[in-house]
This record gives sequence, structure tokens and C-alpha cells, in this order.
Amino acid sequence: MMAVRALKRAARRMLGRVAPVAWRRLRGPSLVVLTYHRVLPDNHADRAHEQPGMYVRPETLGMHLATLREHFDLVHLDDWLDARIAGRPLPRLACAITFDDGWRDNHEYAFPLLSQAAVPATIFLVSGLVGGRYSFWPNRLARQLARTDSSLQPQTWPEPLRHCLEAAGLFRGRDSGPPGPEAIDRAIVACKALSDAQMHDLLDQLPPHAGSSATRDLLSAEEVRQMATTGLIRFGSHTRRHTRLRAGTSPADMRDEIVGSAEEIEQLVGVRPRLFCYPNGDFTPEALRLVREHYRGAAASKCGWNSVELDPALIRRVGMHEDVSGGRDEFLARLDLARSSA
Repeated sequence: MMAVRALKRAARRMLGRVAPVAWRRLRGPSLVVLTYHRVLPDNHADRAHEQPGMYVRPETLGMHLATLREHFDLVHLDDWLDARIAGRPLPRLACAITFDDGWRDNHEYAFPLLSQAAVPATIFLVSGLVGGRYSFWPNRLARQLARTDSSLQPQTWPEPLRHCLEAAGLFRGRDSGPPGPEAIDRAIVACKALSDAQMHDLLDQLPPHAGSSATRDLLSAEEVRQMATTGLIRFGSHTRRHTRLRAGTSPADMRDEIVGSAEEIEQLVGVRPRLFCYPNGDFTPEALRLVREHYRGAAASKCGWNSVELDPALIRRVGMHEDVSGGRDEFLARLDLARSSA
């Protein structure tokens, strides 16, 4: 198994070295949109229980920005869409940076790097949660799983939450201690079968612990405004409460999450957001209709590069996180594999 992994890593490194040569031969224009969530240094406490696919190190983000400058024109996503609609010339290879959710560390660690490199970016805010001490249920679940007391015993977890955790392979060999990041990741994926409201209700039934609200996870209003004044950072909507826009969502709630979020962000920064991002990539035909009506474009979950023929309400993106893009060659390979999958 280790030999296979080593061969795969070697193949990715080789692909990363030759990929830019192939890009120079592409008939443009092409747009690559990158997805980031969190930026966490090695010593950050949240690294102990955060999903592996949710963060990069500050050093990795800095390397990404420098590498992108060598091969792409770095643009605001909505500016590229404007130019496309107006028929203006587009860069042959363009790249737009996006961050989902509006994490506090976006201001603390990403913003200085973006400012230093003069790279524009869009942060998709969960507008109703800005400035609060709300935690997304995956983070609440991860923190509970990382506990070392009796709450880790299977019988202490309410159904159907316990069933999801058991399906993910937890509660096996519990004497070995709390689950690692990979096991926590499996648990979160399994629990997505439940609704957001169900997950919060079930987690509310567990005993509180010291780390439950000790820190603020998300951006404050002051941090948002500070970044907005630079013009380098723009803000899009990620709904009001990070509601997955699935079948069964009432028309009133759907409108509140999609349109109400735009209104809240406009009140916050003085500019109405023109971009939207679907939480978890979920949307219904009604959600898609509302997004088309109220936004210039929207980021979906499908991986790939975009051409001028893209559907602006279903923009493809490429997810970036530490374990798949921590080295320069791996980063370039990740970009090229996404191009091939489009």
C-alpha cells in the first residue's frame, strides 16, 4: 500500500511539472475558480479536530498565490462574468479565488497574504451568523468526538446520530482514544444524511464542554468591513444560516436564505452581493431560479475549469486543501486533474 501511494505521489509531481506546458497550448479563454475554507497554522488548536479537506496552512496559501501569478491572470470572479456578458476581451487563463463560510481565520491569516500579493478574492458569507459565536454542526460534532471523557461512549449519543456514527466506523476500539481527523471526516459525511436542524437538536442533547463556545469561529462585522474597504476582498452570499437548499425547504425559507442574505450583506458592507454559493452544493429548481434572478453568478460543487460557455449560475470550482496541494507540484497537478475532469 505504501509503495502504491509513493507511486501516486511521484506521478502527481511529474504531472505538476509538465501541466503548465499543456496549458500554454489551450485555446482560451478559460477560468479556474479555486475553493478555500480555512487557513490554519500548524499550532492552531482547531487543527486537532478540523476535517482534512477544510484548511490549508498560511505557507501553503502563500505558495499557491505565487504559483498562480506565474500562470494565470488573477481576477475578481464577478468582473470576469461582467466582461464575458459585455463581450469584452477575456484573459486566456484567468483564476478567481473564493473562500466559503466566512471563517475568522480568513481575516487573520488569509487577508494579509492576499493583500501582500495584491490578489483579489471573494468570501462567501453566511450573513446571519456574522459576528456571533455560532458553530456549524460539523465543528460541534468534531469537538464532541475529540473529547476524552465518558461522552464518547456509544450509549451517550442519541439516535439517529449514534447510528450515523456507527455507520462511519466509530465506536470501534474506543480504548485507543478519540478518533483522528480522517475518522471525524467520515463521521461528518455520514451525518449529512440528517438535516441541519436535526444535527443541531441532537448535538444539543449532549453535555456541554469547555471548548464549545470559547472562541469565535466566524468573521465579525468589523473584520468584514475592514476587508471590504480595500476593494481587494468582495463578499458573496452563502445563505443566511448555511441552509442546504434541498427539496422540502419551504418557498418562504428558500427566499429568505437566498434573497434575505443579499439584503443583510448589503446592509453590512453597503454593496449588494452579486455572487452566491450553494451550501454543500445543494439546490432545487426553485433555488436555481431565485439565484438566477438575484445574482450575477453562483458557485456550484462540480469540479472543473470553466469556458466562456459556462452557465453562470453553476460555476465549476476546484477545491484546495492541505493534503492535496501542500507542495508546488501537487498543487499544479491538482489544477490539471480538475481541467481534465471538466
